[in-house]
Amino acid sequence: MNENQEQNTDFLDQDDCDALAKAMESKYAMALKGRSFRVEAEVKGRGVFVKVILSNQDKSYYYPVEARVLYEKEEMQRGEAALFLLDYIDAYFDEYLTQESEEIYLPIDWADFQYEAIDFQMRGQILNLKLEELAEEFLKKGSPAVH
Repeated sequence: MNENQEQNTDFLDQDDCDALAKAMESKYAMALKGRSFRVEAEVKGRGVFVKVILSNQDKSYYYPVEARVLYEKEEMQRGEAALFLLDYIDAYFDEYLTQESEEIYLPIDWADFQYEAIDFQMRGQILNLKLEELAEEFLKKGSPAVH
């Protein structure tokens, strides 16, 4: 193991993220309605950032739920902080996906949360990336002049 790999052993790699996404898909299989999960985790400065995206194949439903924590301030290791955030996001999706109307939403901008005496922030917004892409193409072509 080289030095760079050693430094990253306390954090999630892509295989870990893929395995966590698959586990969530198995757990929520009955509620997915053709959607799937993707998990991303990274360290930026003193913060650990985790994003769990629930989306369908054409991205007409795209729901990124993001969380971040200052791991040193909370006296956590980087990997521990990522798993803490993933655990909280999983609990959120558990509640969200079991609601018939899926109406439990997060703030669009970063908002403060506290769980088990740990301060962190979350945000989330359901998007229609397919529609946004079509609108972008329409705007690039230019709309016809109106008389």
